[in-house]
Amino acid sequence: MELRHLRYFVAVAEELHFARAAERLRIVQPALSMQIKSLEEELGTRLLERTRRHVALTEAGRLFLEEARRTLEQAERAARVARRAGQGELGRIGLGYSVNAAYSGVLARTLKGFRKRAPDVELLLQELHPFDQLEALLERRLQVGFLTAPSLPIPPELATVRVETWPLMVALPPEHPLAARDSVPVQLLKEESFVDYTGSKDEQGLPALQSIGDTVPRVRYRVSNIPAVISLVAAGLGIALVPASLVSLHIGGEVAYRPLTGVARRMELSVAYRRDDQAPAVRIFLEVVRGLSG
Repeated sequence: MELRHLRYFVAVAEELHFARAAERLRIVQPALSMQIKSLEEELGTRLLERTRRHVALTEAGRLFLEEARRTLEQAERAARVARRAGQGELGRIGLGYSVNAAYSGVLARTLKGFRKRAPDVELLLQELHPFDQLEALLERRLQVGFLTAPSLPIPPELATVRVETWPLMVALPPEHPLAARDSVPVQLLKEESFVDYTGSKDEQGLPALQSIGDTVPRVRYRVSNIPAVISLVAAGLGIALVPASLVSLHIGGEVAYRPLTGVARRMELSVAYRRDDQAPAVRIFLEVVRGLSG
């Protein structure tokens, strides 16, 4: 039994006239009669009572008509789903993001733009450290990741789109002597104690902390997220280097943010994805990303 057999039967059952049904289906009447006869033989029961002037449904035909309509409707729904998924209008995207992407507003702008393009695509959002995002992308647990760690080695299986960059700022307790300055030269940080953002791996969160001038920075505390960094700075337990996207963040007390001078490095936000990912929904997402970054 094929879907065309169901369509043929539904047409005859609705018209109760083989000639009109054949015209509706755009096939010749003898071929339609043969198809209905073949269907009845396969089912082992009569679906239609036929005379020269009259066609009527048997009880089996009446019940079969209800199921045939449901089957054809479901088949059409399945076809619509497949077509929409092929156009990127349906699907599912696993999306990882770092705290920076969220606080900077980039994540919100990107998601808003994507919703306009593909409102029915399901987004599975996970806040993850950049290292964990790379691992999840390689294992196909994520399709897209918002990374804010420019020193990360990007595996060859992945590609990135740079979305935005920010200069580095020094986060200071308000009573710190350097907070009285309009900007802070990097040379003045050699003797300072730092709070660093490490995430889930034993790595430094900011590459600028790899050296301060020619000196290895003294890291007093390592915490797992940016809000914790700001909280410890507000408590007077150290200073921190953060991207300018976070200057509005105050947690647990006031924090003074001052531009860092003498360092050319900037914090970058990039979107990573698998080079071999051909999912239409992912393609549309990347189009939105490139549109916003351009």
